[in-house]
Amino acid sequence: MTLPILSPSQGGRSISTAALSLADIVVSTTNAAISKTIRKATGSQVSHAMIFAGNGNVVEAIGDGVVERPLSAALNDAILAVAYRFGRLQPSQAMSVVGFARKQTGRKYDVGGIAGQAGYQLDRWFLCDVRGVRNCEERAARANLWMQSSAKFFCSELVAAAYEQAGVRLFNRPPERISPDDVTKVWIQGKLSYVGHLKA
Repeated sequence: MTLPILSPSQGGRSISTAALSLADIVVSTTNAAISKTIRKATGSQVSHAMIFAGNGNVVEAIGDGVVERPLSAALNDAILAVAYRFGRLQPSQAMSVVGFARKQTGRKYDVGGIAGQAGYQLDRWFLCDVRGVRNCEERAARANLWMQSSAKFFCSELVAAAYEQAGVRLFNRPPERISPDDVTKVWIQGKLSYVGHLKA
């Protein structure tokens, strides 16, 4: 489980969309059943991740597939939304991140991939953290990620893939193994900076 995300009342800061930069990562959660399931499975406070695309829009993978839409619509039901930034991102890389994400619009949501992701995270925790099994990550991946589709995306997979193709590997695992919670973990590791809370 990651460390608590400080709310503005606990030392964080409230921000508006104007504080965001191209390719910032926004993680969020809602009270919806699927959000609660994802959080429970990953031991996280967040269940969704998206990329800020500029002009008040985000690109995200949701039930309808990969879409670009206003951030306000994406956060309409959110009870928590936090923005992070890769500080060493060059302008050309930021454009590449967003450009890649936009090229995926219209692709279907990876339902099998997100189901496998939940199983992978649980197995990885048990095999790596509890049992200390050798090659635990690969064993967890083999057991669960066969359901993942290279032609589809779930939310955090899209974020990781967009950054990776721009030459920025934020995570030490392939995109299909990344959960929204991993965004907060790389922030804790110092790879991302905290921008602020859009909702708290």
